[in-house]
Amino acid sequence: METNSLVQARTPTKLKTEANVILDKLGLNMSTYINMALSQLVIQGGIPFSVKVKPYGNDEILQEVQTTLSLEGLDLDCADLKDLQDYQLGVISGDDLRAKYIKEATR
Repeated sequence: METNSLVQARTPTKLKTEANVILDKLGLNMSTYINMALSQLVIQGGIPFSVKVKPYGNDEILQEVQTTLSLEGLDLDCADLKDLQDYQLGVISGDDLRAKYIKEATR
């Protein structure tokens, strides 16, 4: 018998709730659905649905970064937001920004 591994993922509560309502109607649970999705990924050799890049504006990108970090228990302060805006505007390069943060982290 094949052994199982634990997969953990963070997702917004509302999304999880809405997904569980649909899965319940289908007679499935989240674990079964995730296994189905992963099986299709392997069978098809890629994501089994179209994945497209959505054109975001700077405000949407910053909001997405803030939301993602918030899910991990991290928050951006005003200086972080300014750095991200400068990066988006091309005022500072990714390499320079990375060097700045490494320098601050090693003080």
